[in-house]
Amino acid sequence: MDPSARIAYVLGSFPSPSETFILTEMSLLRERGIEPLVVALERGPDVGDDRVAALEAAARYRPARWVCVLQSLFYGIGGDARARLHGAAAARFAEQLASLTPTHVHAHFMGAPTLVGHAMARMMGLSFTFSCHASDVFTAGDPTPEEHAAVYDAHAIIACSEYLRKHLIERRGYPREKVITIHHGIDLSRVPERAAPTDSTEPVFVAVGRLVPKKGFDVLLRAAAPMLKQDRIALRIVGEGPEGTRLRALAVDLGVLDRVEFLGRLTWEDTLRTIAESSALIAPSVMAEDGDMDGIPNVLLEAGALGVPVIASRLSGIPELVEDGKTGLLTASGDEGALGKALRRVADSADLRAQLGGASRERIRRKWSAADSVGQIAGLFREAAAHTTVPVEGIEGARA
Repeated sequence: MDPSARIAYVLGSFPSPSETFILTEMSLLRERGIEPLVVALERGPDVGDDRVAALEAAARYRPARWVCVLQSLFYGIGGDARARLHGAAAARFAEQLASLTPTHVHAHFMGAPTLVGHAMARMMGLSFTFSCHASDVFTAGDPTPEEHAAVYDAHAIIACSEYLRKHLIERRGYPREKVITIHHGIDLSRVPERAAPTDSTEPVFVAVGRLVPKKGFDVLLRAAAPMLKQDRIALRIVGEGPEGTRLRALAVDLGVLDRVEFLGRLTWEDTLRTIAESSALIAPSVMAEDGDMDGIPNVLLEAGALGVPVIASRLSGIPELVEDGKTGLLTASGDEGALGKALRRVADSADLRAQLGGASRERIRRKWSAADSVGQIAGLFREAAAHTTVPVEGIEGARA
């Protein structure tokens, strides 16, 4: 590893089963000689991924909340309760990382990770960047003084889609010149070759994601119900979450529970295997009542890399990946009738499935490689570190 390229990576949780794109990003940076130093606000569950061990060995985690409260008193950190907790966590991390001499601070997700990362950067006199994704932006309230300060000091702000970039500029007032779009991409070296589908039985559709309102799985169940009752298709749903009980009850009410498999949370490898065995992947994303919605679901990249056709909502950044009628089918978000027609169209034509899947696989491999996106990120980190503009505060500077 290059000792002059150590990046403090501030995360909400590590590892995280729904954020494998961050794990991919950090792992590919390591292959480029850049060492990510993980600092996480929470310790996440085991995700069954062998890449975690190399990063977790040097990971630092925020202490219990009561410890942060005591530390904020010890350091004399001012501001409201939330600012004091962020400052205390930043001071703790800055102390822990000082001997490792990071050269830059990067945070994933607006909110606590970005605010803690920004405070760390100021204490350590390092350049700072952060990435925005989906729920962290779409469900956020009005910008706070802390957020304004982080945006002002950031060398750059990464948006995971062009849709999100425009949202940050037009809705949150971020400086246009600072916000750049870098799509996540997928590590193609980890995607196995998919065996040729036999299509000897009825088509099997799969949906993957946390069981939360924005995934639109209730819309999918209602749209697919007529075909499920006719035994024309089978449906698998991978994931767990607070909507699980309600979705199972809906399947019962629709009379299709015997045709729907709720598989729960699977490892990344088992999820890929399940997608590869399916006839199509469905991503019926909607905007939830609180404004939350998907950015570009990574499962669309995974299905595309496998050559599995997708049916998705025309929402948020999804059309940046899925070209309607070419690499997949797009339907109006929440439109059960339109989704039902798309399901029937794909179920009834093996030729269409092969055409869409093949085109999607080619597009992903040409334009959505994680190696390319991580190359952009690595260049951004080096540029930021060479032009440090964040004021040096030191831990003492956190005092009110």
